This record gives sequence, C-alpha cells and structure tokens, in this order.
Amino acid sequence: MNKYALVALLAAAGSAAAYVALRAKDRTYVAPRQAPQSTVPYLLASEPGAGETVRVLDVTGMCCGGCRPKVHAAALGVAGVREAAVDQEAGTATVLVKADVEVATLERALTFDKYEAHARP
Repeated sequence: MNKYALVALLAAAGSAAAYVALRAKDRTYVAPRQAPQSTVPYLLASEPGAGETVRVLDVTGMCCGGCRPKVHAAALGVAGVREAAVDQEAGTATVLVKADVEVATLERALTFDKYEAHARP
C-alpha cells in the first residue's frame, strides 16, 4: 500500500468517527459537577465556638473563579473544619476549625494540583 492510499484511508476513518460523534443522540462528554462559584463564601458566616479557632492560609496558584470551589471543597474535607471561606483575589482560605487540628494538616490538605498553602502566623 502506498503512502497516498494510507493517508486517504486515515482521512476517511477520521471523517467517519467525526460523523458518528456529531450524530450521537447522547452526549459523550459530561462536565464534572462542582459547587457553583456563588455558593463559595468569601467570608466566614459565624464566630468560633468553644474549642475552635480561625486559621488563615495563603494559597498560591488560584487563577480563576473555578479554583475557589476546589480549594473550598479541600478545606471542608479536613476533619475538624466546620466552615471555610475562600477569597481568590486575596489568595486566602479562611477556616473555622477545632483548636486541636494541626496547621500542617490544613497546609497539606490545601496543597494539591497547582495550589500551595501556607498558614499565616
């Protein structure tokens, strides 16, 4: 088989695959579901109770509104965190957490993908 026939065969196969994909009744790609940006608070809504404290972490790597829900979900995933708020423009995550939760635990939880977290003193 010469190279022109091979190119023609590959082009025909690509066209057939594109036709099938465009005519499919069900979508083949479904975007991942995340919390809508509007549901991620910028500020904490409540004050710390007995045995709780507020920790502020500087989070680098947040570049868009889609980063806020990811960082918020990571903060809420830490055992002992009752509430979290993320301010992407300030580059901070504020958490209301039990006082016995170590700062290093929070930093590890918020350091993932392109994000890096460091607690403020």
